[in-house]
Amino acid sequence: MDTAAMTARGLTFIYVEYGDMERLQLELRYSLSTLLYWGCPFQLDVVVYTDKPARYGDLPVRVVDISRDIPEFSRSGLYHHRIKPCVLLKEMEANSNYCVMADTDTFFREGFFEKLLAALRSGAVAVDRRHGRNPFPALAGLTADLPNAGPYRYDPKLAIEYNSGLTAVDPKLHLPVVRDAIAWIDAVLDHGARLLTIEQIALSECLRVHAIAVATMHPVFGHYYRVAHKRYMQWQLRRWKATDGRLFRPQPDTIPYTRLRVRWFRIFAKISATLGRNVETQTRWR
Repeated sequence: MDTAAMTARGLTFIYVEYGDMERLQLELRYSLSTLLYWGCPFQLDVVVYTDKPARYGDLPVRVVDISRDIPEFSRSGLYHHRIKPCVLLKEMEANSNYCVMADTDTFFREGFFEKLLAALRSGAVAVDRRHGRNPFPALAGLTADLPNAGPYRYDPKLAIEYNSGLTAVDPKLHLPVVRDAIAWIDAVLDHGARLLTIEQIALSECLRVHAIAVATMHPVFGHYYRVAHKRYMQWQLRRWKATDGRLFRPQPDTIPYTRLRVRWFRIFAKISATLGRNVETQTRWR
């Protein structure tokens, strides 16, 4: 494989971490360690957008302080997940590299970069996985005027949702999509609707109306977004921190992650709780 030719445009990976949830820092460190391990041939640029820059001074990343931007990006705290597409847009407007945003609760597996670059070079947007049709039935009939796509109407028969735990875009092609996604979020918020996953539905719907091809990265991209999976991984990450994670270094995805192991952990956690030992981390969202 000619990695030099494949990465002639460059790859910028973007993390967003803010607020008071300590678990996100540990998640980010594990994700980054696997990213740099599998991505070592590719000369990666990695940036962390955060309101606490000192947290990441020991990591091989660029750090951007967004403490002053959070009120604007979140619409004064109305919807914090709006920060994600705003940060992605900010990086795309200043960076000609392919831009890849990853959530903190993620990790990378062998073969990810080959699959990602093939998708980006084809003009597609890469995402985590496909969820399904009609992700927000309460929006049936909602209309909006998007700045690039124009008139939009939520159609339950056509609406689709992809998981945005990973979003990989080409600034030369996809700036209109991301700008429209932010406008879509605002239209939904102004409509009075609320749902945690509005931002990923926004991206999915704007990809659809712009007729952009979509490539899914699962299973070479790992994303533990379900509550039980988060609790299992937090338990494992605390153990990883005490051993392999003591000093940051690139390393493969050493934490075993399967549905069977998550089920086993749920049983183990319940038994431990009856014995007066709490092994779970309570997971909350913003």
